[in-house]
Amino acid sequence: MRNVLLIAAEVIVCYIALIILSKKYKTDGIYIFGIIATFMSCIMCLKKISIMSVSVPIGYGVTTSLLLGGNLITQKRGTDEIKQYILLITITALVSCCFLNLTGMMESSEYNIFANKSFDSIFTYNIRTYTALIISLIISVWLSSKLYYLIKRIQNKIVISNIFSIIIVEFFENIAFVLIAYLFEYENIDLILCVVFRYMIKSLIGIIGTIPLYISNKNS
Repeated sequence: MRNVLLIAAEVIVCYIALIILSKKYKTDGIYIFGIIATFMSCIMCLKKISIMSVSVPIGYGVTTSLLLGGNLITQKRGTDEIKQYILLITITALVSCCFLNLTGMMESSEYNIFANKSFDSIFTYNIRTYTALIISLIISVWLSSKLYYLIKRIQNKIVISNIFSIIIVEFFENIAFVLIAYLFEYENIDLILCVVFRYMIKSLIGIIGTIPLYISNKNS
């Protein structure tokens, strides 16, 4: 129950930050949020928690809010602008992962050796997880923007566009991330459970994200 409450707190912080930055600085604010959320995703994806005895990585709020940021840019500027947003996420993720991995590879000092070894063990040997995060983010943000724009043209409603794009995109995003990060490390049943739980949680977070998406777009 504690993990669920902390995930809820993470989501609230992400959505409040997205609303404030998008209202204050418009599209530039969403870019700023994209940089911060991408960097946090690179760190948070390395930790796993247990939900109903299933081991799943964290960072649901920050990664899902990146999709909402992309949908918001599509709402304001159209699909052409999303290329800049994806490029920003890609560069931020690559630079963040490189620096985190390089610092983990540096030889530690004798002082506070326990903390140094803990840092090294976390950030040095996670190339697969970093790769899974970057690829799944690029695919999901691009696909979410395209679907959001397409559904918006048909229905012209933010709620319907966001909900359906999130439901479809998260299915592919979760499969891509889990397979790249954990294939041959988890048993098949554990992989399936990880995909299912991750999909359910992130889809719910994304659907709730219709609220900040609507608020950010209103009167802008």
